[in-house]
Amino acid sequence: MLKKILIVEDDEDLRETLAYALSSPARAVTALANASEFREKIAERYDLAIIDINLPDDSGFAVVRHLRDTSPTKIIILSGRDTMADRVEGYTHGADIYMVKPTAQAELLAAVESLLRRDTLEQGGELAGWRYDKEGSLLSPEGQKINLSVRQSDFMKRLMRSPGAAVKRDELRRVIGIEETDESGRALDMFVTRLRREIEDQTKQKAPIETVPRQGFTFRKRS
Repeated sequence: MLKKILIVEDDEDLRETLAYALSSPARAVTALANASEFREKIAERYDLAIIDINLPDDSGFAVVRHLRDTSPTKIIILSGRDTMADRVEGYTHGADIYMVKPTAQAELLAAVESLLRRDTLEQGGELAGWRYDKEGSLLSPEGQKINLSVRQSDFMKRLMRSPGAAVKRDELRRVIGIEETDESGRALDMFVTRLRREIEDQTKQKAPIETVPRQGFTFRKRS
């Protein structure tokens, strides 16, 4: 199946180099210079995107946020900004990988291959039928729309981006905006308990959320 890759990068030399390196008979690469060009193609759907956050006409975070809110696109941020705050913001907006320029081409290509393999696994059933529709609503394997709060939906989207992999508690707190007031971590646990109950009450089946002791939570790959 043809994979569609998006590049949004204002450095012309780097943009052309990446487009050439990623092009193949099995891949269609769209290379854009700024957020305005992205908006002209905003209805397009991509399997993977490489986004620079220092764009001349808007923050690349806005592009990342739109992709994450509207599609299951795998996202790599490729940026010269390397502060912890930038990394945290990138992951909060939905990046799968944050890489700092200059990045060795071999490393970037390996990251692309890894994310595309993950995408193939998810399409092959790793999500066990759970999915999001075009309106951003969580659907059960039977197609039932599940009513969730924005924070609950953000939590599920993060787990479903990495099916079967443990997502650490600290990252999940950042995703949903929870600040623990003590070391017990009960605020996150109570949030997950309520989320499981919401899903199970509405679908009459076990919520696909598993606790990973001493790490965090994971999306259960198989029902």
